[in-house]
Amino acid sequence: MKLNKTFSGDKVPTWTKWVYPGVGIGRDAAYTMVNLFFMTYIQYAIDLGDNYALKMGVIAVIMIFCLLWDGIDDPMIGSLIENSHFKWGKYKPWIFIGALTNSICLALMFTLRPSGWAFVALFGVFYLVWEITFTFNDIAYWSMLPSLSSEEKERTQLTTLVSVAASIGAFAVGGLVPVLIAGDAVRMYNIIAIVVAVIFFLSQMLLVFTCKEHERNVEEEAKQPKAGVLEMFKVLKKNNQLGVILIVILVYYLGSALLNAFGLNYFYFSFDYEQGGSYMFIFTVVYAIGTILAQAIFPVLNKKWNRSQLLTYSFIAMLIGYTLFFFVGDIGTVTFIPVHIVTLSLIGIFIFVGSGIFYLDLLVMMTNTIEYNEWKNGDRREGVINAIRPLTAKVSSAMQQGIVYLFLLASGIYALSSQISKLEVDTTLSDFDRITEANLLIFDFQNSDLGSYGMTILKIGMCVIPMALFTTAYILIRKKYTIDEKKYALMRADIAAGRIGQKNPHFDEKGKEIL
Repeated sequence: MKLNKTFSGDKVPTWTKWVYPGVGIGRDAAYTMVNLFFMTYIQYAIDLGDNYALKMGVIAVIMIFCLLWDGIDDPMIGSLIENSHFKWGKYKPWIFIGALTNSICLALMFTLRPSGWAFVALFGVFYLVWEITFTFNDIAYWSMLPSLSSEEKERTQLTTLVSVAASIGAFAVGGLVPVLIAGDAVRMYNIIAIVVAVIFFLSQMLLVFTCKEHERNVEEEAKQPKAGVLEMFKVLKKNNQLGVILIVILVYYLGSALLNAFGLNYFYFSFDYEQGGSYMFIFTVVYAIGTILAQAIFPVLNKKWNRSQLLTYSFIAMLIGYTLFFFVGDIGTVTFIPVHIVTLSLIGIFIFVGSGIFYLDLLVMMTNTIEYNEWKNGDRREGVINAIRPLTAKVSSAMQQGIVYLFLLASGIYALSSQISKLEVDTTLSDFDRITEANLLIFDFQNSDLGSYGMTILKIGMCVIPMALFTTAYILIRKKYTIDEKKYALMRADIAAGRIGQKNPHFDEKGKEIL
């Protein structure tokens, strides 16, 4: 089979057009398995022995280091891929290398099970390898997308299909894992990880062996600026609007991730060990519906209201949702809204639709900084600007790990999850006995002053911290981001007329905007 088949023009071959985005289901299923559930696997299926909180703290520090390193090595790996010249394609070899190594690493992460400090050391090695190998696949996969077509409609269709496939993979794993693991966590995590790893690898092989890459223009590629770390800082220094929106996106990523990061722990200790997993599945379905609904109605709302109005309305929806969520259950010793999955799901719609629209608005704002860069500095720097956002995501994930560790420790949940993990690794107990014993631990926690205090602490991390972050993001946009629809139209007109860079009458000789 010939692997280096290519096509020319902006019309993507039908098979490639459907297979390329479709394999994203396996990719995002694999990513979600680690990103969302590896820490809960350690919490509830690994016996770390004595000094449990210390070991979890070391694991959190390792994750923070790996995520920060991954953000730094993104541009290096991107440069390596950009400068590669394999006979069977520019992107497909790295998609293959990343998928092969990462799927093996994924399966081993949930299979090899030393205890105590030996597991902590093994975790450090595997998590770093997992981050690096997934980055090879991830950057190659996403870099292949814009190369397939430069025609706006064709590229929009591809991007939409990729987003849908990614959501299916993420929501499938995010919803099913909590339902399947309670009482048999060690075996089920192992089985699910192996199945997901196999699906990930086979889906990527389907892409590698059957999809076509676009013909390369080596001379044109050589002219493009490389997205190195120094180049990123140079662009940021000259583009103040990009700097503002990146801080906003960093704050948004951190705020929006905390609800999911605490999610499974919240449902376990709000309900019980078995029922909590089932309710987490329902809440994940609501998350999926809210996200898809936001994507569906965004174009319609964008015609009715301008970006500033959309941002305000979505911000208000998020604040309402998070405030209501905080008052579900006990606050100290007072119950404001009884805990019920229907109540939580209805509140979730406010949160997920609001945050979905807010985020889509942010993506439009970030894209507009490309034209701003051309308008002010004379060049678009599209590749460099697009390469900065993943770095922002990694930094926010690193910060998230620190916050989650501190709040789970302060809430007393780590102390309880360590006892549940001992039940899960006890091979003398049946699944029923494990669930029953875990439920007794949770019931005692729920009916104690420590439990009321602990859940209040947990909800501060889930709700109050995100609300503070979203408020910060909203204020920053209002105060510092200036590219509204009117200014964007002016920039487009100036660019079309050649009034860019030094020829732009809206900037003085020092690059200060005088508009």
